[in-house]
Amino acid sequence: MKDYTPILGPIEKAAQDGLRNGMKEMLAVARKLAPVDDRVLVRSGAVRIDDLTGQVSFSARHARFQHENLDYEHAGGGQAKFLEAAADQVRVEDYIAAEIARALGG
Repeated sequence: MKDYTPILGPIEKAAQDGLRNGMKEMLAVARKLAPVDDRVLVRSGAVRIDDLTGQVSFSARHARFQHENLDYEHAGGGQAKFLEAAADQVRVEDYIAAEIARALGG
């Protein structure tokens, strides 16, 4: 059985590009907000795009604990809920809309 790679139309491609740009911005904001004690957490951030679905994640072993524990003190800077705060700040839909408008000549 052959493995078929989906072919995106120009509007879908534009939406995917906008999604990628928005997710990259969300990652950049999350990295600025993340605790910076050893930089391992910050460097573990990544963006994954699959068709028209995007994901920002941090793979460091302690990422979940740093994100969820509101009682941790971050002497080196940063905060808990760094990814959630980034998701609230970055309007990914604006990036998608801009790329679609560009594809339509607007």
